[in-house]
Amino acid sequence: MRRKVTDYRVEELAEAAGISVELLRSYQSKGLLPAPRHEGRLALYDRRHVARLEQIRELKARGYSLKAIAELVGRRGPASVTPVAAVESLEEEETFTLQEVAQRSGVPPAMLRSLVASGVLRPRRVDGEDCYTALDARAVRMLLALLGSGLPMEEFMRVARVQIDAADGVAEGAVELFLRYVRDPLRLAGMADAEEAERLAAGFRLLLEAATMLMTYNFHRMVLNAVQAEIDEHGSDAERDALHREARRQLDRSLPA
Repeated sequence: MRRKVTDYRVEELAEAAGISVELLRSYQSKGLLPAPRHEGRLALYDRRHVARLEQIRELKARGYSLKAIAELVGRRGPASVTPVAAVESLEEEETFTLQEVAQRSGVPPAMLRSLVASGVLRPRRVDGEDCYTALDARAVRMLLALLGSGLPMEEFMRVARVQIDAADGVAEGAVELFLRYVRDPLRLAGMADAEEAERLAAGFRLLLEAATMLMTYNFHRMVLNAVQAEIDEHGSDAERDALHREARRQLDRSLPA
């Protein structure tokens, strides 16, 4: 059977949605996507899956957890749930120990502890204990891929240290702004505790998502433009052509949600 023009292989669907294949498979394992149709061993997706991934991105931006999204798209649909109900349905993301991250990423615990000590890997504090999520395992795998491309660990850490120090300063400033211009006015407004807490959470969510997106956006563009300028001036014609193609592809892709 001939493949339809609107069919997508898994890597094509991930590219169309601006996400990684790993994240797409994670969504699928959580029941967020309809099952693909199969031609032999080949799984094929269509525009329904693209639309569903766009819906997931929108719901995540509105603060829904992946578990809540799975329930919404599988049963009632997002339009039938109020924002308050959505907030009440949020649950904590699955967490892991350092040993479990080591198993998921294939990195020895000693190396993970070294990454934590250097600030490259940052556990979350939940009930007074350090814990990790799937994002930590993915970050470690991405670091390994970067080092596997030939980048020395010592040189990477020299550059990473600059970024980590700058990010610490941005985080401290963002928290100060949040407390001064969001939390303090809410506490002075005299509203009920439940309403104040809900607005506080909504304000924090917006701050975190906006700050993360803007930092990612600026770093993405700065690296892309700096490499482009260097290759344009000193690269070969083949290098320029290859980088121009990659630049066009990157500029058309959405930043991580």
